[in-house]
Amino acid sequence: MNSFLSSIGLLDIAVFTAVITTLVAITVLRPFALAINLIDSPNDRKKHEGFVPLIGGLGMFFGFLISILLTDIDLSQIKYFLLASFIVVIIGALDDHRDISVRYRFFFQISAAVIVSFIAGINIESIGNILSWREEILLNSWSVFVTIIAIIVAMNSLNMSDGIDGLAGLTSFFTLLALCYFSHVGGNQQTLIVASLMCAVILPFLYYNLSIGSSKDKRIFMGDSGSMFLGLGIVWLLVNLSQGEYRSFSPVIALWLFAVPLIDGTSTVLRRILIGQSPFKADLSHFHHILIRLGLNANLVLIIIVLFSILMIVIGIIGELNEISEWKMFISFIVIFIIICFLKNLLIYKNNKHNL
Repeated sequence: MNSFLSSIGLLDIAVFTAVITTLVAITVLRPFALAINLIDSPNDRKKHEGFVPLIGGLGMFFGFLISILLTDIDLSQIKYFLLASFIVVIIGALDDHRDISVRYRFFFQISAAVIVSFIAGINIESIGNILSWREEILLNSWSVFVTIIAIIVAMNSLNMSDGIDGLAGLTSFFTLLALCYFSHVGGNQQTLIVASLMCAVILPFLYYNLSIGSSKDKRIFMGDSGSMFLGLGIVWLLVNLSQGEYRSFSPVIALWLFAVPLIDGTSTVLRRILIGQSPFKADLSHFHHILIRLGLNANLVLIIIVLFSILMIVIGIIGELNEISEWKMFISFIVIFIIICFLKNLLIYKNNKHNL
């Protein structure tokens, strides 16, 4: 108990350090990004004004890396996570700068996923009792494959949701906050440290991304490096906390904690495939695009989607605390997923018809 209380004190220092080092990193990286054109420019899909540095991911990773050295976490236990994070941050930054091909991006995403799953052994061994007529479903020999797919889906889902200021950052923050809670009640010191520091580094990013108390000239985006880093961190935490004898929540709750990016990304890719379009071709079929095309301003859209994300997270927490059957939580999630898919397609159809 004493060591656990001592670690909380160290964690407080590390969280403060994470915020400060991320702020410093962003400040230092800004002129460098402008000098080498590591920036995002407006186009048909991106309606922001001016050239915005894509340094949020680099700043957050730097803040996380420095601050975790101040904790008493056993780095040998997370060395492969750190390596995988470094890979996705670097390849994400290169993609932000040079717009590399989908093939190369997926190669490095798969490489990072293999490091976490196959080498580090962080795997989805069970998907729980999601079917009422049978016992717990164990993946056995499929475990590594399913985990690699889950990691890739998580990174790309968060990346695709990063379409308006604050969206990916805020949804990630609340997911990570929930993971802090589950880590705390479950007494999992390792995941508590990682989740807390990831929450901490998001705050300075949001300060600049949302232009809170600062000029819009200082605005930054997280870029692919940021969305992939956060996506990888979130799925690493979800797997760690939902598996094993001492798990903090059942596997199905992971769907609720990461609901908005997962539902939006998956439904968007499925729609593209069904209409014969490449699943990798960017379009205007995400939640935020649809609501903006309905005439809502970006700030209101941000509030609506973030509140929905919080609602899904709270339902997941309530379901776990009240020990609601896993199959009921799974069916409920699938029903919500189907309803949202229907509403998205209906609104897209109406928008397209209106624009004819």
